[in-house]
Amino acid sequence: MLMKDKKGLIMGVANDRSIAWGIAKSIAKQGGQLAFTYQAEAL
Repeated sequence: MLMKDKKGLIMGVANDRSIAWGIAKSIAKQGGQLAFTYQAEAL
């Protein structure tokens, strides 16, 4: 597993169709640990 024991910060996950979500799925599948950030809609 390429990402085993590695940590990653995924920024900009808007929904399950975003590029960031696809990257996160790939890293998780390869054994990486993830943290996420996102910006909610403006108030």
